[in-house]
Amino acid sequence: MNPPRIWIGLPAFNEEDSISALFPRFKELYPDRSANYRIVLYNDGCTDRTVERALEWAKELNVDVIGRPENHGLGQGLRSLVGHAVKHGGPDDVLIIMDCDDTHHPKQFPAMLAALERGCDVVIASRYRRGAKVAGVAAHRRLLSLGAATLFKLLHNCKGVRDYTCGYRAYRVGLLQRAKQHYGERLIEEAGFACMVELLLKLNRMGARMCEVPLELRYDLKSGISKMDVGGNTTRLLKKLLAWRMHGLD
Repeated sequence: MNPPRIWIGLPAFNEEDSISALFPRFKELYPDRSANYRIVLYNDGCTDRTVERALEWAKELNVDVIGRPENHGLGQGLRSLVGHAVKHGGPDDVLIIMDCDDTHHPKQFPAMLAALERGCDVVIASRYRRGAKVAGVAAHRRLLSLGAATLFKLLHNCKGVRDYTCGYRAYRVGLLQRAKQHYGERLIEEAGFACMVELLLKLNRMGARMCEVPLELRYDLKSGISKMDVGGNTTRLLKKLLAWRMHGLD
């Protein structure tokens, strides 16, 4: 019997400069292509050479590219990557979603996988756990993030979770398959940043066991400026959380 496969999902929009830094880190972790993993890059309408740069690594790493020529945002990327793992993976497989901009490091995989082995269904690399390291993020953004996280916890308590928005997570594919069967196309409906919280809350309703490991966030390694409107996204997300609290999530 083959060991569980690790699916590595990368939502990408114009990340050609980051590929040359990130993919060698995958090569360090997986020097042998016979290892049971697949890197799945979701092309969210990239207009640069992101796809070409990723496919250049296909001779050294197990790389697939999915997606579409138009940009549809993070929600569609997450929906497609989850759908890919649900369709092609087995229940014992693991889907790890991480940013493609080299701010997340694959060296955290072993700690996340070990937490799954201990019985968790969802493992979050968290900014709010002892041992977390955050580099290159301005103090006011860190304060805004911490305040928002406190409100999220008050509005929707997920046991074992402090960081509701970090996109660096590991999921049991069997859990995602059950959630997909339960929610169908409604599993991930949000188009933008809120999709990460939406999926978390819906998996929590499925009884998922969640835990966190300390995140090492290297924002100082990010190429170019952030594409995310942090303040605007946080405000919109808080409105969503209030609506979900008042009217339910199903």
